[in-house]
Amino acid sequence: MTTSSFAAQLGMARARRIAADQDAIIGRRTLYAAGVPRWLVRRELSVGRWQRTGRQTIAVHNGPLDRLARQWVAVLELGPRAALAGVSALQYDGVATLTDEAIHVFVPKGATRRRLPGVVPHESRRWGSEDLVTVGLRRTKPAVSAVSAALWSVTPRQASYVLILAVQQGLCRPSELAEVMERVRRHRFRRELQTVVLELAGGVRSVGELDVARQMRERGLPEPSRQTVRRRPTGSEYLDAEFDAYALAMEVDGVQHELPWAVLADTVRDLTLLSEGRHVLRIPLMAWRLDSARVLDALEAVFCARGWSPPTALAS
Repeated sequence: MTTSSFAAQLGMARARRIAADQDAIIGRRTLYAAGVPRWLVRRELSVGRWQRTGRQTIAVHNGPLDRLARQWVAVLELGPRAALAGVSALQYDGVATLTDEAIHVFVPKGATRRRLPGVVPHESRRWGSEDLVTVGLRRTKPAVSAVSAALWSVTPRQASYVLILAVQQGLCRPSELAEVMERVRRHRFRRELQTVVLELAGGVRSVGELDVARQMRERGLPEPSRQTVRRRPTGSEYLDAEFDAYALAMEVDGVQHELPWAVLADTVRDLTLLSEGRHVLRIPLMAWRLDSARVLDALEAVFCARGWSPPTALAS
């Protein structure tokens, strides 16, 4: 083996190690810097062992590209300062239930825009290098990703959902969202999102809880403690809301609570709390959506029966 052939093989080995950490995607410049000569790159492409995935990127295989590979292509193709952002960055970091198929990428303001299928570039001066995670695929930090995704949402409700998911699934804390929101000076959802962040800081962890909490507050009903913890032999339990002064707990139930295993768990939890002197107010979201006013009237009657006086009665 000649010296040049040996050096080329060493370069190939380095390139494969790099590509293995990037879902088999690698940039041309990285290939050359690793020691793979241009003639060898051309050969691998011409015989079909590798495939072009863009002007600057290559897949070191000839099969289909999965979503992660397409995300790598998008970031590497859009330049050294590009970063996965918004919903795409949240998906990369493991947030479930987000289904946006587009790949969202931040590019610096004024950068040359390139059109890539399925890729949505976003220019911004708001975020800098300190807002990026550079381990693995370059992307925005979770709090920045969540706020960005919220700002790009179609409706305030969709925007709220994204922020709640990021906190609910442990990617960031409400305080981190608040710090990022301070940099948002103008946006049509700004006030709404600031309110959501405050609610998250208070313990709200679902859109349903958010709706119930807001309407209860508008009605003037007592404020609860949120996401309180009960230590059990089987592990920790979290209550959506607890009203200590009235010996009440509240759970806001989505459709997942109709599953058999959930019904059993909820029943055991409710009975355990009852044995400890806590009555559970269980609010099915379906009932809330049908007629929240009637549910609020019934809740008000429960609190009145336990010694609470409505604000109008106190004022008089």
